[in-house]
Amino acid sequence: MDSTADVASDQRVIANHAKLVRAAWFIVCMSMLGTMCCSTSIVLANVGVFMKPLGEALGWGRGAIAVALSIGAISMALANPFVGWLIDRLGVRPVLICSLLGYGAATACVPLFVQVGGLWGLYFAYALIAGVGAGSNVIAYVRVLSGWFSGPLNDSRGLALGISSAGLAVGGMISAPLGVLLIEHFGWRGGYVGLALLPLCVGLPIALFAIRMASHEASHTPGAPAVERVELDGHSVLEAMATRPFWLMIGVVLLMSCCLQGIQIHSAPLLSDRGLRPDSLALVLALVGALGIVGRVGAGFLFDRFFAPWVAIGIFGIASGAAFALVGAPGVVVAIGAIMLLSVGSGAESDFIGYLVGRYFGLRAYGQIFGVIYGMFMVGIAIGPALFGFLFDRFHSYRIPFTLAGVGLLILCMLLVMMPRFEVEQARQRARLVSVS
Repeated sequence: MDSTADVASDQRVIANHAKLVRAAWFIVCMSMLGTMCCSTSIVLANVGVFMKPLGEALGWGRGAIAVALSIGAISMALANPFVGWLIDRLGVRPVLICSLLGYGAATACVPLFVQVGGLWGLYFAYALIAGVGAGSNVIAYVRVLSGWFSGPLNDSRGLALGISSAGLAVGGMISAPLGVLLIEHFGWRGGYVGLALLPLCVGLPIALFAIRMASHEASHTPGAPAVERVELDGHSVLEAMATRPFWLMIGVVLLMSCCLQGIQIHSAPLLSDRGLRPDSLALVLALVGALGIVGRVGAGFLFDRFFAPWVAIGIFGIASGAAFALVGAPGVVVAIGAIMLLSVGSGAESDFIGYLVGRYFGLRAYGQIFGVIYGMFMVGIAIGPALFGFLFDRFHSYRIPFTLAGVGLLILCMLLVMMPRFEVEQARQRARLVSVS
């Protein structure tokens, strides 16, 4: 009788585990599609696509247009900690739904804002899109997946985050060529209106019907008893800020976004300057997006098997070499090859941040900690593209900004060398907490 009961119990455990695996990977797929529609991949990353059309139509310089991205990035940096706080307390779905609705409507209204306010209208539009759209970005999906891929599925977290964040590259692969084609046929106004349909028609249904927290986190809701809401392991924001990995990550993230996004935003105008036609440019941007997918999924796979900072050193080292390859005003073939290599580095950005936050600091205040660090990512985006644009306007060449990007990526690799092992850091943090208590 006992043997039969044990067999039945084992079968239930196996069945429950299989059900958990299926549900978790379904959430991964839905998170990838949701990330595809976030404000970063649909609007902010496509500033370069609109840079020449806006300049030709309205007489604005590239530096002035790039400031719109800087303002949007600062707006998102300020919003991210608040968004993380909301996610930790209300859950992901309410934040996602409101964010997608708000930033989709704001994107459709960009032509109106520009008509009313000119360049300042563009700046206001990007501030609104980025601030309201902060909740549609990777912060929401990384938080969901870190809950699903803890416990029995902990060893697959890197791959899950990599697949999910590949949605950023998928979004870029779709929205950048789409933006180019929309602008060619309907002008820059039609480009913004067309891109606004992606969050409203694709992202919103996914947020409404597919995204949910892991079952073991169901008790962590506003209506649950307080004793149930403190079970998640990890550290508060202040505890995280007392550690070396937190500040190393701040430096890494700032350099990462400043250098890689600075080049990426100027890739479209650079290739256009090299004589690439709009249809060829759309194809190249699609290929760059596809390589970004490979970079994200591949990086996530490697993070699960090797020490993540060492993997990142290899990825960003290659990106540094690609940045230096762009310094000498290369021909269009070399420029395309270097930009494609850089897209692999860009592919490791957000999943790398999310992976390290979960490994070093746990899930207790994951949303808030990730929001603070990802906010620094947005600060880098605020600095890099605008700085590169003003340097181009001043010297009529990308030689100086791309040299700075190559050097910055080398410094980033040096900071990664200083990151401690996960198990060592976690043991120190546990010992510190025990001594304090």
